[in-house]
This record gives sequence, structure tokens and C-alpha cells, in this order.
Amino acid sequence: MNAQKFITEANIHQVCKALGWSDLQYKSYQEQTGLDYLQSVVGADDWGLDHLKKTPIFWSWWINHWNKRDQEFLSFSNPSLSLYHSMNAHEGFEFYPHRIIMEQSYAILQKEILERTEVSV
Repeated sequence: MNAQKFITEANIHQVCKALGWSDLQYKSYQEQTGLDYLQSVVGADDWGLDHLKKTPIFWSWWINHWNKRDQEFLSFSNPSLSLYHSMNAHEGFEFYPHRIIMEQSYAILQKEILERTEVSV
């Protein structure tokens, strides 16, 4: 296990302990918050949202940002659930998916269109 992965896993364990959460609760919250974030970025484009959430690089990018917030959360002397929610409220985020993430999503979309076209022919 590389050092960064070890640190990340230790941070997840500490966050779960501080919040009284299981690993499943943590991962579910992380995923739902990611989906909420995507919805805020994409807006009413359900098709775009569907393709972005299938993009592995988006989730890697999202988790990387999440890990940074976890480290910051753990630096507080009295971490709480309300603080954790506040730090992960996507409305305050000032970062957006990188171009490569959008390109990967577009590639998934193109592949699905081609597959549908082949089935129709």
C-alpha cells in the first residue's frame, strides 16, 4: 500500500470515528454529495449528468478533493457533523471538473450513441 493510500484510509477511519459513522455511511455520503455537486454543475441536463457520473476519472478527481477536505476537517480541535456538512456543501465549492473529465464523459456518450446506432441498423 503506498503512503498516500495509507494516509487516506487512516483519515477515513478517523472521520468515521469522529462522526460515529460506518464505512458505508461515509462512502454513501461521499457519493451522494458528488452526485449533488454534479447536478449543480450540469444543471437540468439529465443526460449529461448520467454520463458524467459514469466517468471513473470524475470520481477519482472528486475523491482527491474529498481527501483534502477530510485532512482539513481532522485538523480542527473539535470536529463535528455540522462542520463536516458545512465543509462538504457543494454550493461553496469554487472548483470544476477538468477538461479531461468532460472529454471522458463525452467519449462514453459517443460510445452509447454508436452502440444504439448499430442495434438499430
